[in-house]
Amino acid sequence: MNPISRVVCFGAAACIAGLAACSSEGATSPSGLVPDASIDSGVANDVGDAMATSVDLMTDDEQSDGVNGALGVPAPGLTLDVNRSVSTDCSGPDGQGWFTCTSTWRGLSLTNRKRFWDGTTVALGFTTATDSVNHTHQLAGSYTQGWFPFRTVWVNRNDTANLSIDRSSTPVTHIWNRVGVRQDSTMFVGQNVTRHWHYLSYDTATNVTFDMPRSQNIWPASGTIVHNVTVHFEADRATRTQTRTVTRRAEITFNGTQDVTLVVGGLTCTLDLETHQVSGCQGS
Repeated sequence: MNPISRVVCFGAAACIAGLAACSSEGATSPSGLVPDASIDSGVANDVGDAMATSVDLMTDDEQSDGVNGALGVPAPGLTLDVNRSVSTDCSGPDGQGWFTCTSTWRGLSLTNRKRFWDGTTVALGFTTATDSVNHTHQLAGSYTQGWFPFRTVWVNRNDTANLSIDRSSTPVTHIWNRVGVRQDSTMFVGQNVTRHWHYLSYDTATNVTFDMPRSQNIWPASGTIVHNVTVHFEADRATRTQTRTVTRRAEITFNGTQDVTLVVGGLTCTLDLETHQVSGCQGS
């Protein structure tokens, strides 16, 4: 199962049984069908998934850029972009040095533009002189989680990213900076209530740094990702409807390990960058 399709609440068995916080249909707030805690845990799950997807794109971009020599032999847990290598259609460069590639990336439609730089000179590919690579992404489509077929995710994200290579450091580092906008949605069909989360998110990745070689350093050593999110939530049951709009600031700080701390508003959780699982949330 691909990591993008593994957003987990607080446990698969509990969610499927409808007992976990992210899928609970138990006690509701006086004015609504779904308790505030379940709405907020759903936001944490979705934002964590989107942040982990950004890390996946960084890894896969480096592979498609031709930086495989820096990656070395993949260690356990390193995501390989099998789908892109099978179904990629590329053209270019155009007059400004941009290559454009369209592909099916983990079941989603991806348009990825890239441009290579050797100092101030546009290059035709990645070489030992390359010091940066520009990227743009348009990622769209939908998927249903394989382990939990009652939750569907619609993806619509656009971003601009830059990979910088620092060969003066020991070890050599690859540093990512990214800005983007997401308009994603998720739907969870419960036993009695159908829930919808609609997102407008402004996303920033700042100095997300990978040490080389990647075969020994799978996860970012440092840097942050911040999502400033406006969420419109709807819940429907028979003739009753609940709506709520919330804003949240979400942040992860990388530490060189697979598990990072995710802070979403007043919630502090753990995000698994490999599985995209959000767990152990505390706070409110």
